[in-house]
Amino acid sequence: MKTPRQPMFDVCVVGHVTRDIIRAGGREMQMPGGTAYYAALAIKYLGLNVAVITRVSRGDEGLLERLHQHGVAVLVGDSPRTTTFVNTYAEDLEARRQRLIDLAAPFAEADIQGVEARVFHVGALTPGDVPLAVMAALAAKSLISLDAQGFLRRIDVGGSSQGEVALQDWPEKHRALPLVTHLKTDEDEARVLTGETDPQQMALRLSVLCPGEVIITRGSRGSLVYAEGKLHRIPAYPPRRLIDPTGCGDTYMAAYLYRRRTTNNLTEVGQFAARTATAKLERSGPLAPAPPDASQLS
Repeated sequence: MKTPRQPMFDVCVVGHVTRDIIRAGGREMQMPGGTAYYAALAIKYLGLNVAVITRVSRGDEGLLERLHQHGVAVLVGDSPRTTTFVNTYAEDLEARRQRLIDLAAPFAEADIQGVEARVFHVGALTPGDVPLAVMAALAAKSLISLDAQGFLRRIDVGGSSQGEVALQDWPEKHRALPLVTHLKTDEDEARVLTGETDPQQMALRLSVLCPGEVIITRGSRGSLVYAEGKLHRIPAYPPRRLIDPTGCGDTYMAAYLYRRRTTNNLTEVGQFAARTATAKLERSGPLAPAPPDASQLS
């Protein structure tokens, strides 16, 4: 019996939905997390048809409940474990220490068969999550948007730093980044990828590796978008109240992909993405769909 073919999605996010333990402002919370979770809900909030390809253990399928509730198509594969992070934020909520305490199984080419999307957004959380062969298979199907963070993570396994996440260069970047249409990094990740200290030079160097659009987020210092020899400087929009930074970069990229569908003006795209990320900062949890009578971006 043939598996029914999935519809064409506007965006399909490939990444592990995680169990996140958040420590910030003297509080500790447990909640679903990961790029797949935050980006997909933000994309759905903005009105697009979105799917998630993910893996969690059977005992943790409750982490996917909110995705199901909001009409996100969830294509879930089995895994013996669920990726689990402990995220500890500094008082200003910008700096973060991260520790990995469990890891889901990596994705395979079979996971993406029969799934069609205008853009695949790759949200790996560790270097082994999305192998290069899967990246190549996605690129053969459609455009690829990629958040570089997971491919740059080194997991320290010794001594008092057991499971702590640090940054390292990505050995496969010269093979993987030419496949990418929209590359998103934060400033620290761009520094590690390029060896540069000036954000403009980071963008220029990344554009040599990635032929598409390069996006560098810089927190309260705004963001940069570089494409076709032109640098667009995007301001930050200060939040009225600073509640929860988790998933802010994922929300920025969700809004970028949403607005990019309707305009080639990358300054306008970046500004919309930055404003949407600020809306995420002002609330706890993901920027998820609102009730029908309150669905406008505030």
